Amino acid sequence: MSTKSTIIAIAALMTAACVQVQNPMEECTPVTLAYTTIQATETKAAQDLNEGTFAAGESVKVRISNTGVGEWTDYIFTTAAEGAMNAPDPAPYYPAGSQNIDIVAYYPSTAGTSFSVQADQTSDANYKASDLMFASVSNQAKQSEAVNLAFSHKLAKLNVNVTTGTGVGSITSVRVLSVKPTVSFNQATGAVGSATGDATSIVISNNGAAVIPAQTIAGGLLEIVTDQGTATYTVSGGKTFESGKQYTLNITLKLRNIGITNVIAGWASEGTLYVDTVNPYIAGHEYVEMGDGLKWATMNVGANNPEDNGDYFAWGEPEPYYISLSPLIWKDGIDNYAMDYYFDPGCTKYATNKKTQLELEDDTARVNWGETWRMPTAAELTALRNTTNFDWEWDDVKKGHKVTSKVEGYVGNSIFIPAAGYFFGDNLVGVGSQSNYWSSSLSTDSAYTARSLRFRLGSYENRVFIDDGYRNIGYTVRAVSE
Repeated sequence: MSTKSTIIAIAALMTAACVQVQNPMEECTPVTLAYTTIQATETKAAQDLNEGTFAAGESVKVRISNTGVGEWTDYIFTTAAEGAMNAPDPAPYYPAGSQNIDIVAYYPSTAGTSFSVQADQTSDANYKASDLMFASVSNQAKQSEAVNLAFSHKLAKLNVNVTTGTGVGSITSVRVLSVKPTVSFNQATGAVGSATGDATSIVISNNGAAVIPAQTIAGGLLEIVTDQGTATYTVSGGKTFESGKQYTLNITLKLRNIGITNVIAGWASEGTLYVDTVNPYIAGHEYVEMGDGLKWATMNVGANNPEDNGDYFAWGEPEPYYISLSPLIWKDGIDNYAMDYYFDPGCTKYATNKKTQLELEDDTARVNWGETWRMPTAAELTALRNTTNFDWEWDDVKKGHKVTSKVEGYVGNSIFIPAAGYFFGDNLVGVGSQSNYWSSSLSTDSAYTARSLRFRLGSYENRVFIDDGYRNIGYTVRAVSE
């Protein structure tokens, strides 16, 4: 907020009759007003409401008293075009006599002895209604010439300019946090007290400004909600906002899952604030974007959380062969993951017809989760194991790999892939040390196999690779969407 001043000068002639005085020959001087501007000392930002001029039709309260008496007569003047101010009806005149006068004026005209800023300053009207301004002249001789009144802002102003960077599509809302909204206001002197009231948030428009009482705010200062999640700007040690000054933050938002951030050093310089991603959902299932053009589910099909192994499926089967895993209870007529129970034991639907890709009607992810979910292709699983773009870090406590993106705009986004093991015949093997995840791609070497992502721990197999697996074996499924 700048120490911006608006000068009000006497200019609009009042035509109403002079009040009756004891000496009928005594001259009555009309009160006339107009205003000009004074250049601010602070850097002017893009948000210029009440910066230099009032909008036409605004109301300003003017108070006049004989000097030192303190018995005020109040008038409401209305701003007009080109700096003019319209007088009320009946028109005001200075008090009779030769004694000098005091004049004070404030905006908005409705300001009381207790003044609170608006909690929603997204509209021009609410923003201006929060911008308490005051002017005064003491011991002024009555005169028909212009009497200048310099208006100054009594509160602090925070300009927030936010632009979207890599990975962020749009900004939903901007809030200034932890604001005490109320001050006491002396209508005769213009003095304001310390900020009081329960701390609240002030919502503003993007690339807008907030008017707040002078105060120190520590911790969370800004909350910016985007289509990708929420970014929070915090102030280490506290930031003091002074009366009559403006502060500017120019922020570029980029996608990065790093939590609460404090990265902007100056209050008149540009900085980058990263979004603390909140993972969205498709058909009730959470996903993360890793920078490869896909939305990766955060857990396996059949799992209740990212660390769960989920269910085990033969390739292209919509359901597991069991009713319960713990204890293991097989479905009627089935006692293991054998080719005898596989839906296409002769491999006629795909291999005979030379199909290379699983159809959506047989896609485990699409059948179970619906909408746009599907199993990843072998090429997409191969791309995920590219260490140039993704880090694979083994978690010996959770027993699985944390896969973290290194792609610009998605740095820090991650999914967890548990070592779920697999069903071979009637045995669940390798849980906690190895895993197999089906792709939707058939093998080119055998009609009985399909491609999968595998990892093994120990000796030369401590790696992640793409391999073939017999289609009747029970592997896990991690779903993706476009």
